[in-house]
Amino acid sequence: MSRIAVLSDAHLLIQAERFREEDRRSPRGEIALRNFNNVVNQVIAQEPEAVILAGDMFDEREKGGEWITDSEAAKYWPDIRNELGRLTECAKYGIYALRGNHDSAPVLKELQDSLTEGFHFVRDKEEEIGDQRVYFMETRYRQGNYGIPEEELPRGGKILIMHETLPWGMPGLEQEVFQELGRRFSLLFNGHMHHYAHGPLDIPNLYSLPALIPSRELKNNFTIEYRWPGDLEKPKVKDSPFGYLLLEDDEVAFKRYDPIQSIVNIQIEGNTPGEVITGINEVYSRLMEREDRDNLWVWISAKGVTFEDTLKKEINKYSEINTIDIAIKARKGAKKSVELKGLDKMITLSELETKVLTSLPWTERDLAQKLFKEIFTGGNLSRRADSNLGRFLFQRLLELAAPHYGVPQEHLGGFLGTIDPLWKRR
Repeated sequence: MSRIAVLSDAHLLIQAERFREEDRRSPRGEIALRNFNNVVNQVIAQEPEAVILAGDMFDEREKGGEWITDSEAAKYWPDIRNELGRLTECAKYGIYALRGNHDSAPVLKELQDSLTEGFHFVRDKEEEIGDQRVYFMETRYRQGNYGIPEEELPRGGKILIMHETLPWGMPGLEQEVFQELGRRFSLLFNGHMHHYAHGPLDIPNLYSLPALIPSRELKNNFTIEYRWPGDLEKPKVKDSPFGYLLLEDDEVAFKRYDPIQSIVNIQIEGNTPGEVITGINEVYSRLMEREDRDNLWVWISAKGVTFEDTLKKEINKYSEINTIDIAIKARKGAKKSVELKGLDKMITLSELETKVLTSLPWTERDLAQKLFKEIFTGGNLSRRADSNLGRFLFQRLLELAAPHYGVPQEHLGGFLGTIDPLWKRR
């Protein structure tokens, strides 16, 4: 039976940052490439006959949502191609790649051209890999709940590779679709979720693929956890959640990869911003005492504050600690009705922001926070409305929203020029 390694969600370019220097890469990007080299060594040691990439191995946007420039991507691609070349040399059937929602089809086509017979970009097609027949289902990913028409589902077969959102307590692809595919195929491997699981949704032949290595798209993965209030001397430590799956003789094994850096999650829960700030300083002081403080990737989840800037001002005091992400979570409480116009109820701007943010999915909150920071400010809301102010704020809203929704900057200028005369007619 063929031995196949299934890799997913390395997000190798999401760490890219824009530097003018031709040979300068971000420190996070350097670590990603080192991790990729290490995990490729581990995969090669398993002597797979084929390697499957189940999506989101590469990225077309930075973490902030901006498109990765060709000049910046060019700093990473020689190393990435070299590692892919090593995989094609060890796997006699080569690499088979599915596009994920962060991937670019032109990039995958270019890899197919440059790596010739060793790299196969597959879309909605069955491939014979050794003695296995594998169907690669093009991603239908959308935000929120979504379905796939029955006529678009593959008829069935041995193995299915897919890249969709599992409805694991969150909006995603309809569970009935996963169940139907589970009846049509012997084995299902799904990327995108970054967490390994066997049998999610009570489908025994479904596997959720782990993230291959850490990236700025952490999705709640960690190896160390601090909780405040709590015992900071004894943080929770767990095995690495990163790695890949190895399929052999219809047996599936999770092969764990221990990354170069430690992924630290900090959970802060306070009743007031002051309490949250106290918690931040106590936890970060503890991190500064660690001998591996230069080798930590930290992400924070905090309750008790409204704005990220409240935390950033404190976190910036600890420049040796690499903080990757901050998530503001609303405290649970009784819901109250709110009247935004007139009558007997007034709310503060911070209360309004909290209500808006908690009503949005996580993928939309970064943009909403930018809008509150630059457009829905106390100064703008207290100013007397006029056409010039409205035009300026609307243009700024488009400038902030465009990268988030994938609109190229060059198209934005033309659009603003088109709508500007409409303001003058008002």
